[in-house]
Amino acid sequence: MLRWKEGATPLDLTGTAVEQVLDLFLRETGERYSEASVRHLPIPAWGGNLVLVDSTSASPERILGLLWATPFKDDIVRVAAFAIDTAAQNQGWGSRAWEMFARTAWSHGYRKVQLEVKAENDGAQRFYAARGLTVQTTLEGYYQSGLGYMMQGPLSPPSQPKPYAPR
Repeated sequence: MLRWKEGATPLDLTGTAVEQVLDLFLRETGERYSEASVRHLPIPAWGGNLVLVDSTSASPERILGLLWATPFKDDIVRVAAFAIDTAAQNQGWGSRAWEMFARTAWSHGYRKVQLEVKAENDGAQRFYAARGLTVQTTLEGYYQSGLGYMMQGPLSPPSQPKPYAPR
């Protein structure tokens, strides 16, 4: 059973978890990172960091996705990493993570979001554009494997649950 849960900071991850994150990044982005580069990402402990885990896997839980974000400046929160295993894509897991992240960021006073995305990743760009983000600038040399974009946009206020109205 898959579920999103609040994630640890990169520095607090177990060795196994770091290996899973490195593998996820390589499979889903084509980018190769070192353990040290992941562990030292400036991701604080807060409710905006999420991991998608397979609770049915043997202990420890298998990481199939993550969304790491960090307060950036003023009222902007930056998504530093957002990746989901291909087998779990197009099933609503990304939308669920974004909603959880946005709700937490909004509750902390953030009203804008910024992130970087590979220029070749059309699916991710459509996902972000559907949430109001637009390309602000082109990033040459940001990714090892090519061109990227910096996208930014508003964080929508959390949707209010619809009141129950019996017939």
